[in-house]
Amino acid sequence: MNKLSHQWLGFALLAVWALANVFGHWNNWFQDASALYFSAYFYDLGQFSLVYSPEPNFFWGDNPPAEWVALANSQGPVVGDMAPFVYPPIWAAIFAPLASKITALQFFNIVLAVNTAVIVGTIYLAYGFVRAQRITFLVWCLIAIGFLQFTTIGQLALELGQPQILVTLLIIAAFRATQARLEISAGVLLATAAAIKLAPGLLAILFVMERRWKALAVFAVVGTAWAAASFGVAGIELHDSFLTRLRDLDAHVLISRGAVTFDAILVQATNWAVGAPGWEFTDYWLQPEPGWVKGVNLTVIAAGLVVIFTTTKDISDDLRLWFRLLMAFMLFFCTGPLAWIHYLILPMFLLPGLLSITTTGLATAVLGLFFVMFSTVVFDVLFSQNWGANVLIFGGFITVVIVFSALGLIRDRLS
Repeated sequence: MNKLSHQWLGFALLAVWALANVFGHWNNWFQDASALYFSAYFYDLGQFSLVYSPEPNFFWGDNPPAEWVALANSQGPVVGDMAPFVYPPIWAAIFAPLASKITALQFFNIVLAVNTAVIVGTIYLAYGFVRAQRITFLVWCLIAIGFLQFTTIGQLALELGQPQILVTLLIIAAFRATQARLEISAGVLLATAAAIKLAPGLLAILFVMERRWKALAVFAVVGTAWAAASFGVAGIELHDSFLTRLRDLDAHVLISRGAVTFDAILVQATNWAVGAPGWEFTDYWLQPEPGWVKGVNLTVIAAGLVVIFTTTKDISDDLRLWFRLLMAFMLFFCTGPLAWIHYLILPMFLLPGLLSITTTGLATAVLGLFFVMFSTVVFDVLFSQNWGANVLIFGGFITVVIVFSALGLIRDRLS
């Protein structure tokens, strides 16, 4: 079977998956998408105090605003949990006219269709990132769909209606554009990703490593334009509310079975080392961050960036950005304040490239470890146990560290 046939079979497989995904999740309640719908709904009503949680905390825990609960209950028989709005206020303003005209479930169905199409596009873009292909597009699609369907990374991203799906496409597209020396497009795409979620802005450091000064300048200009538009549309008061919650997040450590934050690892390991009680896991919550933890975290980030730059600077152009994006993303992911495992969809889509650049055995070992540790089976078995929650957090973190280290080992073999 020739390469073209494999490509068409890959697209056919993606089409079947897309239809099954839309059918399987149609009229489902998407917790994370609810944040955007509800905030936009109250923005449209002019009830700006309800766009974010009335409390100054980043999350609201088990106490969503009564007005949000009442709105949810008015939406029909399918009602689930709600997530607080934690994005720049411009997005509430942009979606306000739509939220005023449709129900939450109708909005979620739109999100489902968009996310499904975005995933198909992301898989295609990810396949082309590593140019020296030794696997077919069909095999790549099979691996990607396997990850989507049988890991908590894929399932949570889909079932929550996560904006991270779109952000992932924008990030990969930005660095595919960088690879193609389309620097204006690269800067625009990454700035747009950062306008949705701030964290992708950290990846602009790769423009510096690559000496793509035009891309960096465009990123800065477009990012400033997004910020100016946000202030112009949503006003100062809502931005002050947003920044208040960001400061609250920055002062705390996220504790959750569904996150593998380095800060949480440090705090829990210290509890055990000094004989202090460990955490009892119920839902996610935020704990005040000790000053020394922030210092260690920043030191690890600085050291990690040095490692990434020095270990990848001699790789050929068609591989260097792939390595740098994967390694930098995982570094910023683990050391960031919100290391939700569903954010790992970016490495999930890019890691099949290992089969193109290293031995089948090593690539299979890395992919297998990533798959098993983040599988839905492992998550379901360990989720309900307190010791299991620690295994999920520490095991997930160690897995990311091993994959990061494996990339360095594989890079050495390319020399």
